[in-house]
Amino acid sequence: MGGSNGRCNMTADIVGWIGSFAFALCGLPQAWECFKNKSARGINPFFVGLWLIGEVCYVISVLMKFGWVHWMMFNYIANIFSIAIISFYLIKDRSSRNASQVSSPKKNRIV
Repeated sequence: MGGSNGRCNMTADIVGWIGSFAFALCGLPQAWECFKNKSARGINPFFVGLWLIGEVCYVISVLMKFGWVHWMMFNYIANIFSIAIISFYLIKDRSSRNASQVSSPKKNRIV
């Protein structure tokens, strides 16, 4: 019985790593696009905020329930990295937009 349980645990870890790796990569293409274009235009900040809240809550939950589980933490850390890159460009875009509005105010037109 012990050998079967050991194989099951090893299979579960392998499946966990595969799933974690795939899920961790989900945010990287968008983070790369933001980095490449130096912009996060078109990305809803509420999406990124909720994504961050979800990741942080999952990390806390996993740490409290299971402790440090490598394959789970890899996923969360990779996603938080993607969120950080996207958030940087969201903030940069907002700063640029605000600066351009201040430097070139719209002229009042009478219609």
